[in-house]
Amino acid sequence: MTGASLRPAVVVSQGHIGQDIVLIAISSVVRGALAPTDYTVESTHPEFALTGLRVTSVLRMHKLLAAVERSVISRRLGRLGPQLQAEVDRILRVVLGL
Repeated sequence: MTGASLRPAVVVSQGHIGQDIVLIAISSVVRGALAPTDYTVESTHPEFALTGLRVTSVLRMHKLLAAVERSVISRRLGRLGPQLQAEVDRILRVVLGL
């Protein structure tokens, strides 16, 4: 990916789908009205440090990046703690109609 900038994302697939994984987009641009399927991870959240994010960021659940090749992942930034994981799970069920 020459010239492409690195972007944080959350891996939501339990395992590889062949060489692919499913991701949720993360944005550090938090302004204006958020979609009902956005989740803001505030820098004051008790689990924020686990994420490896530098600033308050938005998980854009409606922007599932499906079938992304594992080879584009450069490194693990952090992880979601149990509270954040529960919120991600809840919103993903809405997004996917489960």
